[in-house]
Amino acid sequence: AILANACDAPFFASRAISHATTPLLINAVKRFSNSVTTYLLSLENVSIDPPPPLPPLQTIMEKLRCDYLVIGAGTTGMSWIDTLLTENSTATVILIDRNLRPGGHWVHAYPFVRLHQPSCFYGVNSLPLGKTRDSRGLEIFDCKDLATASEILNYYERVLDQFKACGRVRFFFGAEYKQEDPEAKNDVSETSHTIVTHGGEALEIRCSKLVTVASKVIVPSMRKPLIPVHDDAQFIPVNDLPEAIASNKYHKYVVLGAGKTGIDAVLELLKKGVDQSHIQWVISRDVFYMIREVAFKDNFSYEAGAIFFASFIEAKTSKDMMLGLEKRGILARLIPDGPYPEVFKGPTIDAAELVLLRTVRALVRSGRVLSIGADKITLEREQLSYSSPETVFVDCMVDTFYGYLDFKQDFTTFEPNRINLGPLLSIFNYSYTSALVAYIESTFLDDEIKNSLCFFLSGKYTSPDAVGYIGATYAQLKTYGALGKVHSSSSKFMLSSRTNIDSLNRSGRSLPKLLWAAYGPLQLSKMGAKLIRKVEGGGYSDIDHTFGIGRPMEMRPKPKVVLRKKDKKARGPGGAYPPPRKVTKSGWTRCCTIFVIFLALLVPLLSRRVQLFRG
Repeated sequence: AILANACDAPFFASRAISHATTPLLINAVKRFSNSVTTYLLSLENVSIDPPPPLPPLQTIMEKLRCDYLVIGAGTTGMSWIDTLLTENSTATVILIDRNLRPGGHWVHAYPFVRLHQPSCFYGVNSLPLGKTRDSRGLEIFDCKDLATASEILNYYERVLDQFKACGRVRFFFGAEYKQEDPEAKNDVSETSHTIVTHGGEALEIRCSKLVTVASKVIVPSMRKPLIPVHDDAQFIPVNDLPEAIASNKYHKYVVLGAGKTGIDAVLELLKKGVDQSHIQWVISRDVFYMIREVAFKDNFSYEAGAIFFASFIEAKTSKDMMLGLEKRGILARLIPDGPYPEVFKGPTIDAAELVLLRTVRALVRSGRVLSIGADKITLEREQLSYSSPETVFVDCMVDTFYGYLDFKQDFTTFEPNRINLGPLLSIFNYSYTSALVAYIESTFLDDEIKNSLCFFLSGKYTSPDAVGYIGATYAQLKTYGALGKVHSSSSKFMLSSRTNIDSLNRSGRSLPKLLWAAYGPLQLSKMGAKLIRKVEGGGYSDIDHTFGIGRPMEMRPKPKVVLRKKDKKARGPGGAYPPPRKVTKSGWTRCCTIFVIFLALLVPLLSRRVQLFRG
């Protein structure tokens, strides 16, 4: 017992005392000095009460309660919590994540990665990420402002500080969600769940709703190779590329993958001075790339949006639509006169980066890599030899689009005691999608109505190609339309959300400009309706369905919409969420807004008077 205490092991000490008479302990004790042995053996004749039974491993040590138990502190989970706290002033949350900090896959991202999209609409609604601001502190839509991985991780730490300050969020990092109480029924007001903390302590959490993220983003550094690789082959995840370049050990770099990760790897090699002749690029399928300066022309003006819609509406097939976008310079392929790319996942690059990528001549286009041997690469359509010591393979491969499209046909967002996040309501925008789901949860009571507002692709309709691109755009338009119809405040929320690409809370954007774009010469308001009618009317000859979401934007018969009661008084020591921020409002914008509202009220009255006069 003395020795056990000296080793700071009370657990072992209690066992040693209770079993001091056993042969096993006696044999162990004989290895020590005679004096200590004699002392321990003398305990045989001492009357000692038996110790209490030891708790089994992972015994529940603490019981907690919250409104929402959220599994995952990545972009999806953080954005969802941020909007929930903003829209529901009394909601309490427990957040758990197996990583040791917030950020999801960004925690494991390669060091030279940047956002595809501008920083000004990534992250959460309450905290700006973009560095380009105007004199009033508002973010400017700057298509060149692309946050790095470290900047995003630091950003989510600040978001977490906001959660902590409001007093309504507890979080456990390095923790694992283990199980739901099998006896819990779907019709009860609360369910019980078990998590295991980083220190091995098991906690029981009772919550009104469990919130999970269905998309499981797995980047190369988080998994084993997707193919068999010989032990002698130099095979590294893309995260290790900077170290490989700095070592000067390799004469040839073989990049596996032509998506955004593969692009980044090739660009990193070229920018670090590796000659293109030392780069071999394995491209299993040709891919369309989005050109940032053209797609976000004039920092994504309304005119740029109209160009997008024109390509969708004018096309007779999905291929025509992609070729129309390519003709307008919005999309491009790696080989200008190469085969038509069948894949489009939204990778976005600069025009200058495309020029740099085209300098790489050693392109291998023989299908997927099946295996890497000691001196040969086996692809679907050929085998290639390589010199093992001087060649390094850079893993940029993906499996099933990172899990973004892995949703079953019957996927449901809102269930009793559960919310399932994952499918996109806003195309290529998980930040805004999660904000929309949290707004719906915070505003409406009935799950049937909530689900009726969510239009997304699932099952056989999810595909990373032109047809899937049309479907995702169609789904987004229907979601926005349904929200606008069901409740008047929904439009205000959508237009004020910073994660919305069209947010009015951004420098240079205003309600008068939006209304002019919608109802002026551009007629943006009609373009969305035209695309919906085109899909539902069979306007694309190669699409014979409505992606499983052809239902009307309004439930019929129209139900009575019951809204969740909003409590303006925040609960918790930190007070209201989010913390107030100082933004100077332009007097000109305020005057224009008042004038537009006045016109909006006046025009119907004048129209009515004209009709009466004509009558």
